[in-house]
Amino acid sequence: MEHDGLISQFGAPDAPHCNPETARIAIIPAPLEYSVCYMEGTRMGPQAILNASSQMELYDEELDCCPIEAGVYTYPVLDYTGMSHEQALRTTGDAVRQALAQGQIPLTLGGEHSLSAPVIAAVHERYPDLTVVHIDAHGDLRDEYEGTPLSHASIERRVVDMGIPLLEIGIRSFSPEEADFMKAKPDVAVVWAYQMARGLARIPWERLGKHTYVTIDLDAIDPSEMPAVGTPEPGGLNWYQVLDLFQEICRRTTIVGMDVVELCPMEGQTRADFLAAKLVYKMIGYRLFTK
Repeated sequence: MEHDGLISQFGAPDAPHCNPETARIAIIPAPLEYSVCYMEGTRMGPQAILNASSQMELYDEELDCCPIEAGVYTYPVLDYTGMSHEQALRTTGDAVRQALAQGQIPLTLGGEHSLSAPVIAAVHERYPDLTVVHIDAHGDLRDEYEGTPLSHASIERRVVDMGIPLLEIGIRSFSPEEADFMKAKPDVAVVWAYQMARGLARIPWERLGKHTYVTIDLDAIDPSEMPAVGTPEPGGLNWYQVLDLFQEICRRTTIVGMDVVELCPMEGQTRADFLAAKLVYKMIGYRLFTK
């Protein structure tokens, strides 16, 4: 549960022991950081989330239960030592395949957003009808960024390349290249943050199929609430907007994979670590107990 002061199981020490073979949720800590373009530190995100989770109360007053009792197992933190970016991505995808083979729902903790591409690919192999919901400040639809198509700024372009329908929510930072790409009418729907802030948004939930993957970049949340991200953008979503979005997705479809990425722990901003940990726990609860 705890080694050298570091928490190894989400929700420890109060969380009940979970057999990795019978867990319903598999948490995969993935401290991957190869293509960050502004502030570094996302490799510290997974451990910060695990550490903060040790201070959470495990009863959910909204759901009237302790979601963690349904079975949540945290796999060992992935070790990328000596690996190239491409090798690290492959390792991350393989870890998710292992969880899926056990019949578990993978929840990957980042780490930079580029890790989502191999994870989504692994889930797509098992669920060919997959739709991806991307909650983020940025479109991440560039074909490549800073010379690499593996960049965190290209993750959703790789999703489009896989032929997976994509719904982006909360976007408020978009490059001219991405705007031109959208003119070609790819299988992408964008709900802009300004539309949500002004009550103008109509979220095209009809795009969701039977199975859905949800990826949440923490910079989707306004920096007044989530300051510890590498590329903060003003005008973001608030805590309850994010929770309401995720719960609505749970009502409309079956979530078969999810991730929370881009926490960049900062000295004096431990509130951000706690927000990320609580968000992960709310996602687990909604996924397992929303009716």
